Amino acid sequence: MNHLLLPFRVVYKIYYLLCFAVSLILLYPVFKYYLATPSRYPKAFVVMRFWAKLLNILGMIRIKVDGGNNIPAEGSYIICPNHSSFLDITGLYSIFKNYFVFTGKKEIEKWPLFHIFYTSGMNILVDRENKSDAIRVFKRISEEIKNGKPLIMFPEGTISKQVPNLTSFKSGAFAMAIQKQIPVLPVTFLTNWERLQRAGLFTGKASPGLSEVIIHKPISTAGLTKNDIDLLQAQVREIINEPLKMRYGLSD
Repeated sequence: MNHLLLPFRVVYKIYYLLCFAVSLILLYPVFKYYLATPSRYPKAFVVMRFWAKLLNILGMIRIKVDGGNNIPAEGSYIICPNHSSFLDITGLYSIFKNYFVFTGKKEIEKWPLFHIFYTSGMNILVDRENKSDAIRVFKRISEEIKNGKPLIMFPEGTISKQVPNLTSFKSGAFAMAIQKQIPVLPVTFLTNWERLQRAGLFTGKASPGLSEVIIHKPISTAGLTKNDIDLLQAQVREIINEPLKMRYGLSD
C-alpha cells in the first residue's frame, strides 16, 4: 500500500512546497514593511496568522483543537509543544490568537526569505553553541515576559526524526518558566507528522487531512525552584506524550 501511495505523497509535497514558496514571495513585501520596526510587529503577527490559515486551506489541512478553553486569556506563559512537522508552526499561528513570540535555532538565519521572521527581531534566535549569547536571549525573553507576551519554546529543540516518538527534552523552557514563575502550557500535535513528515521527497508520510491538536491545562510554577526543573520537565513530557502513546501504542 505504501508503494501505491508514494506518487501521491511526492506530488503533495511538491504542491505544498510550491504553495509555501509562492505565497511567501507574494506576501514578502508586506512582511518586510511590518517587520521594519517593533511598533508594527503586532500587524505582522496578524499577517502571519492570515498566511498560516491560507497555507492550511491550500494544503487542505483542517485543524481540530481539543482543549482550546485551556489557553490563558492573558498574561505571559510558555507554550511547550512537541515538534513533529513543519506544520506545527502554521498550526500554532492558526490556533493562538494573542500575539506570541517564537524562539528558534540560529540555523534559521540561513533559510531563504523565512529568516526575516527572526532576523528582524520579532522572534528570538537562540545560538545553542554560543554560551555568551545566553545573556542576550535571557534579557530579551525577560522583556517579553515583563510585557505579558506568551512565548513558544519547542522543548525538543527541532523536529523529531523518530516521530511520533518524542526525542529528549531540553531544560531551557522549564528553567525559564520556574525562574519567572509563569505557567507552562503543554501542547500535543497528534497527526501533523502524518500530514507532512520531516523526510526526503520520496520518503515519509504526506497527505491532506486532519491536524489534531490537544491543548492541555496550564501547569503552574508558583513556588517551584530550580531544584524542580527536572520534575517539571518530566511532568510536561508525560502530559504531551500520553495522547501519542494512546493513539500510536508508543512506549515511554
